[in-house]
Amino acid sequence: MKTTFAALLIFFTLSLFTFLPVSGDDTVTTSVNNTELVAYYPFDGNAQDASGNGNDGEIIGTASYIDGKYGDALALDGDGYVEMQTSDSLHGDLFKTDPFTLAVWVYRETGVYEHVWRSMPTESGHNTLFIFPDEGIISWRGFVDRVWSWDNLCETDPGVFETDTWFHIAVTNDGEKFRIYANGEKVAETDFQETDGGNAIYRIGDFNKHLIVDDYAVFSKALNEDEINLIMNTGVAQFLQTTQSEDIVDQVSLRRM
Repeated sequence: MKTTFAALLIFFTLSLFTFLPVSGDDTVTTSVNNTELVAYYPFDGNAQDASGNGNDGEIIGTASYIDGKYGDALALDGDGYVEMQTSDSLHGDLFKTDPFTLAVWVYRETGVYEHVWRSMPTESGHNTLFIFPDEGIISWRGFVDRVWSWDNLCETDPGVFETDTWFHIAVTNDGEKFRIYANGEKVAETDFQETDGGNAIYRIGDFNKHLIVDDYAVFSKALNEDEINLIMNTGVAQFLQTTQSEDIVDQVSLRRM
């Protein structure tokens, strides 16, 4: 099983500093403190936020839990999506100018498009992470000066996203560049543009035929490529473990798949 919710609440109150191997003898130094983890959704039988920030999701429509990359995963069918309200940490201007990272495992069959992450100031969408399964495109979009960005915030070439298999996606902003990572590899980079902000709610899914998500994390920091690979290869929970937390590690079971 993945980490229990109770253990994670204790775990994420720490300031995190860890040295973790990537492969072979390579070692990456990563530093993420407890205020930079905004939300974490393991989807281990529920849509609760395991970061301790209380950004719990509400499942609306049809959904079920199936075997995922790390323990359970959430399968959204047809009208199903997860909705989160804004908060002090998951605030409405998080994607306006602040540094951020969205990181998630997805499994999607063929289709026109899907909202992997959607921001909603009104019934119109805003800062949104799209996948276009039939074209193989991953795209980060939003409103800039009240004009929808279409593909000019950050978008991959066609043929990047793969259907009918687990696929890891991350999008980051460091205030200078937007970057998209596909299975740990940087596949798109564009200059930062300030978006309009003012989001009221956030959603995972929202236009799907069959979207499966697992190990979903939101950070108020732009993780680098090595850090994203660590998340992809070990899972969010293990990425966040510290050299000082052996007693906590003993309390949890971290499965690498």
